[in-house]
Amino acid sequence: MNPHTNVKKILVPVPLTQDFSVPLEQALYFHRVYRSEIILLHVVKGFSLFHKVMDPDKPGMHNRLAMTRLRRLVDHYFQGEIPENVTFRMVSGDLIPSILKTARVMECDLIIIKKAKRIRRRFRKAENADKLIAEAVCPVLTIMDRPTSETIKNILIPVDIFKKTSYKVAWSISLARKFGAKLHIASVLQMDIKMEDSLAYKKSRKIEMDIRKKGIDVETVILKADGKAAHEVVLEHASHLKPDMMLIMTHQESILFDNYLGSFATEIIHKSKVPVFSVVPRKENIVDMYMDSSLTRIYQSVYQET
Repeated sequence: MNPHTNVKKILVPVPLTQDFSVPLEQALYFHRVYRSEIILLHVVKGFSLFHKVMDPDKPGMHNRLAMTRLRRLVDHYFQGEIPENVTFRMVSGDLIPSILKTARVMECDLIIIKKAKRIRRRFRKAENADKLIAEAVCPVLTIMDRPTSETIKNILIPVDIFKKTSYKVAWSISLARKFGAKLHIASVLQMDIKMEDSLAYKKSRKIEMDIRKKGIDVETVILKADGKAAHEVVLEHASHLKPDMMLIMTHQESILFDNYLGSFATEIIHKSKVPVFSVVPRKENIVDMYMDSSLTRIYQSVYQET
């Protein structure tokens, strides 16, 4: 297996509430097929210098109490027998930077989080999930309400015709092979042209053939936009297909800002009812995307497809 698509270590940031069980349950499903180590991380808000000076023992005591509470929650979940592959880690600091640093230091292959509900603001502020996914060194699996079923059988893969997809396809093959899942490729056609002549059809068919060569069950569908945004079309298709999981590529629209996901990825992550596996391009792929940007603009000026 390609080492970049293996899942040896899973980082699961958790709160000290019953919600901790949702990402943990998902991590256990991955462990059963990848034999992964699961690292449960709780981030304690750091104390100011003033509080540390006034009461030097308080931060340590606070952290110990938080760790005790987390262990009790997990112990209750496993009915007193915590598996050896489940470990604990407690850090102090700001939430997202602490998660990112831990994932990097621990060399994690996947981060699983239960996403908080999106808050609408007059002046939009980036959500925690957006920041985490945009800057993560590994894929991030976000869960809205419930994890996937224990046996992942269907994975939906929206395809962007203007972007490189090799890394996303590699992950798709890895997940399909490990879980025995069927892959569903979907591309959105936004121009009123013959489907067989469209870039959406040509690229999707090529990806389908590449996947079939690996012995993976796959099918392709071209979705007509009919004036709708690409993410709306994909989400509508997902509501009918009812996949167990969706797989997308982040950083598809810009590499100028480290925390920029792109509008399509953002909408899918925040509106999908099924868990979303967000693949972060490796650095060399991001550079390739940037080098191809001039071609992208030319194509987009001729065809309005996604």
